[in-house]
Amino acid sequence: METEPDRLDAVVPSSQQRELENYKFVFDQHAIISVTDAAGSILDANELFSKISGFSREELIGRDHRMLNSGYHLKDFFEGMWLTIGAGKVWQSNIRNRRKNGEFYWVSTTIVPLLGENGQPHKYVAICTDITAQVKTEEELQCSQQVSRGLSETVAVIPHRGSKLIHANPVTEFTNFTHDELLSMDYWELAHSDSRELAHQRGEAMDAHSEYSITPKSDTEIGVERSAANTEHSGELAVLVTGITDSKRAEVAQLHAQQVLAQIVNANPMPKFVIDANCVVTHWNKACEMITGISAAEMVGTNNHWRAFYTERRLVLSDLVVKGVSEAEIVESHYSNPRCFPLSDGAYNVDIFHPSLGEHGLWLSCTAAPLINEQKQIVGALTTFRDITKQKFFEEELNHAHRDLEQLVQSRTAELEQANLRLAADVRNRERAEAVLLRRNMQLSELNARLNVVQEHLLQNEKMASIGQLAAGVAHEINNPIGYVHSNIGALETYLNDLFLILDAYASTENVLMIDAAAHAELQRLKAELNLDFLRMDIPLLMAESKEGISRVSKIVQDLKDFSHVNSSQEWKWVNLHQGLNSTLNVVNNEIKYKAKVVKEYGILPEIECLPSEINQVFLNLLVNAAHAIADAERGIITLRSGCDDLHVWIEVADTGSGIVPENLKRIFDPFFTTKPIGKGTGLGLSLSYGIVTKHGGSIEVESKVGTGTTFRVILPQRQSHESTQEETP
Repeated sequence: METEPDRLDAVVPSSQQRELENYKFVFDQHAIISVTDAAGSILDANELFSKISGFSREELIGRDHRMLNSGYHLKDFFEGMWLTIGAGKVWQSNIRNRRKNGEFYWVSTTIVPLLGENGQPHKYVAICTDITAQVKTEEELQCSQQVSRGLSETVAVIPHRGSKLIHANPVTEFTNFTHDELLSMDYWELAHSDSRELAHQRGEAMDAHSEYSITPKSDTEIGVERSAANTEHSGELAVLVTGITDSKRAEVAQLHAQQVLAQIVNANPMPKFVIDANCVVTHWNKACEMITGISAAEMVGTNNHWRAFYTERRLVLSDLVVKGVSEAEIVESHYSNPRCFPLSDGAYNVDIFHPSLGEHGLWLSCTAAPLINEQKQIVGALTTFRDITKQKFFEEELNHAHRDLEQLVQSRTAELEQANLRLAADVRNRERAEAVLLRRNMQLSELNARLNVVQEHLLQNEKMASIGQLAAGVAHEINNPIGYVHSNIGALETYLNDLFLILDAYASTENVLMIDAAAHAELQRLKAELNLDFLRMDIPLLMAESKEGISRVSKIVQDLKDFSHVNSSQEWKWVNLHQGLNSTLNVVNNEIKYKAKVVKEYGILPEIECLPSEINQVFLNLLVNAAHAIADAERGIITLRSGCDDLHVWIEVADTGSGIVPENLKRIFDPFFTTKPIGKGTGLGLSLSYGIVTKHGGSIEVESKVGTGTTFRVILPQRQSHESTQEETP
């Protein structure tokens, strides 16, 4: 039988497991044992439990003890039981149960709660002993007392159906008939002739009472008051005929009760003794002689029954019952935990260890019940003993095993708690380490991202610096030939003007200096053939156009130099943003001229303090993005606006392109974010522009509507505080 949680199987050593199995075997040989959970459901039951209840183990498991309820005990009885065991205390009492076949049986029950780790009961072990025979004996005693009182008042007993007497009280000798003569007579033969009709009615009306006379053997009528009452005798329904005088009735009752009581006590196999109202022993049966070693001859007629159990004179339980003391007074007399017996008022049951009995002492369950007469007076007490030494031994062994297991569980629990504490500490340390690593990883990731942005920024700056240097170099190389071409064209224009003056002079003297007519004619033909007049008009125009082209080339070269600022260091300067914006337009003109028309709506701007090359880089990125936002199939418009207030200036670049979807507006300034096709954008233009504007203490605002276009507004302070611009430009 399993009496502890399954979880102990893994921690109980094999030697202790074998010892527990031995305990189980010993318990099963004597005790009726069952195990329930905290709710009362049966978890296990031994063979004796199945045998006495009539239910198989399979029928019992999962059910509760209410299936055995006989209906004898009140609700308060079981509520008191649950209150006791629910508080973790041992409960003991006698219970009447019902077998599967409907028969009743009595068990002396001890319920031991098993406490869990939280100190609350999680299982209950019930150890029972069959006391049906003992209870039956006590019931028979009470019945005999009642029958004795009835028979002591009975002249005769006749069956309910029939007239032959089946019992005649010895005190009926006043009728002068012998006992045998009475038993051979018909009932109405005793009745007086005037009362025979009433006598015949005793079988027609049950529990009928009547008064009539009987005629003794002397034929003299004895006028005695009589009554008839139905009762049961020897298992058969019968009628009692009563009516003896009070004094004789008392004498007969006492005599017969003593005889019946003696038969019950002496014939019973359980140790019993009886005392009268004066605490004098009147009966001491054979079983009592055997268990105490004292004969009835030594005890009957004395009040020394205490000698059988104690070394000094003291009141035994039967003495206290005869005196009618309360339960509290019984406890004061060194009888702990007395239990009221359920069958009669004033009866008590206690468990007592008597070291003087047996070889090593005996545990006896002692039940003392009062003997009560018709006047409800206690006239003695019947004491019954039951040897419960084995049961107590089993209970002690069970408690010992339970304590050992509890200690083992506590030990294992303490070890597990320590292990859990260590594990919890390890987990906390690991969590802290993981948190540190995660934080460092996030910091490294963030730093790496920043480094990537800075690296890209540096690469972009280096690229722009290289482009600026290249542009400056190209501008320088172009500037030299353009310079002398421009100078030569100017000289050539002067020379041509001189030649035209000479030609005019020749023309004015042409008719005057006609020396050779043929030569003159040839000269006129040549003038006509070369269209000298057209040349004189067209050559100045060609020279003017050449000078304008050279000037435009010089302007482009100068814009490249201004955009790259290769001749200037990264120093804060006061500049006109319109000039920088126009220079940037010239640089990116090839990117824009085929896709959009540029509309300038400039306001009046003051010069501002900035890093010109970086601001030009912002303009370049915004202009290129505006051009890329316009579809190739249509020519759009890029509008440049400007304005200022007392502290700030602003530049707007608006396009009529495809616009930006709302979910991308929050990400357009993120590094490497781009909506352009692969190979057309790096995702760094707006990010770098945002960084440059922020570095200048300004901001970039954007408004966009899908299908309509996008407007970027760059807002810059007119004057720098230089508190937020001390960092070296990447």
